[in-house]
Amino acid sequence: MTYHLPVILTSNDFAVLETMSQQWTEPFAGAADILRRKLSAATVMFPADIPSDIVTLNSRVRFGIGTMQVDERVLVRGPAEEIYGMTMLLTSPRGLALIGAAVGQTVAAVRRDGSVEQLHVEAVPYQPEQKRASAPIQFVPRHELAKPKWVASPYGGTDDPGPSAA
Repeated sequence: MTYHLPVILTSNDFAVLETMSQQWTEPFAGAADILRRKLSAATVMFPADIPSDIVTLNSRVRFGIGTMQVDERVLVRGPAEEIYGMTMLLTSPRGLALIGAAVGQTVAAVRRDGSVEQLHVEAVPYQPEQKRASAPIQFVPRHELAKPKWVASPYGGTDDPGPSAA
């Protein structure tokens, strides 16, 4: 099954899974056992350090289902974020199997009826952690923050309304 494969989770994803494992109701039979095994096998990393080929929450993942079709979905946490045909819930058998998997891995998803299907991770076209990590940070000197920058008005003067506006 999935458990001997490397599982890499962000600290946030680990916390979400840990919270799920402590809930009394299981989303499907055997989910609590899968969660416990996944959490015990996980390597936890800061979001900025996670490799770009790892499936995390809110990642778009392309995966093959057995020898059948290839599907692409965004892995979301709960029903409030679900968009039919575009997303996959973390609490689904496939979502739980895919989180923490890497491109090239084949993971087993235990279906609600007890049967097992093999999911092969083809690609992670979008991962939010990499988007944040690659966003440039712009530093503004403190003295620049204190100076108001008035824009000239086409009617003359500036757009500063002055004390009469108070």
